[in-house]
Amino acid sequence: MDIMEMVEVVGIALGVIGLILTIVICTLPTWIVTTFIADNSANTEVVLYGLWMSCVTQGTGKTQCEVYNYMEYWKYDLQPARAMILTAIILGVLGVMVSMVGAKCTNCIKDKTSQAKLIIIAGVLFILAGILIIIPVSLEARSNISDSSMRIKGKPELGASLYFGWVAAALLLIGGVLLCCNCPPRE
Repeated sequence: MDIMEMVEVVGIALGVIGLILTIVICTLPTWIVTTFIADNSANTEVVLYGLWMSCVTQGTGKTQCEVYNYMEYWKYDLQPARAMILTAIILGVLGVMVSMVGAKCTNCIKDKTSQAKLIIIAGVLFILAGILIIIPVSLEARSNISDSSMRIKGKPELGASLYFGWVAAALLLIGGVLLCCNCPPRE
C-alpha cells in the first residue's frame, strides 16, 4: 500500500465518521440545553431543543419528548437548518458511495484516471457536506450566545449536538481535502 492509498483510506474514513456524526446531530434533541432550577431538585427541569423535537427531563427523572409542529423559538432558524443538515447527509452518503467505487483498494473500476476522478468527486461532496453542516451549527451557536435572554426563559447553553456538528464538519472538510489531493496519473 503506497502513501496515496493510505491518504485515500484516511480521507474516506474521516468522511464516514463525519457522516455518522451528522446523522447523530440531526436526530438528537441536544442543540440547546436549558435548565430551570427550582427550590427543590424534584421541580428542576432540563429542556433539550433539537431540529425535530424538544424533550423535558424533570428532576424526578421523567422525560417527555414532543415533535415540533410550530415553535416560536425556532421560527427563523429551523427550516434552513433542517434543509442544510439533510442535504449534508445526502451529500455525505453520495460521497461515501462514490469513494467506495473509485477507491484504489477496490476493483470496481480498472482505469486509474477514472478512479482518481471519482475520488476527487467524493472529496468535493465531503467538502460541500462539511460546509452545509458548519453554517447552521455556527449560526445557532452565535444566535444562542448573542441574544439568548430574549428567546428562552432559563439559562440556555450550547448542547452537545453543536459540538458534534463542528467535529463532523471538520472531519468532512479534512477528509474531502485529503481526497481532493489525489491527482490522476499522467499519461
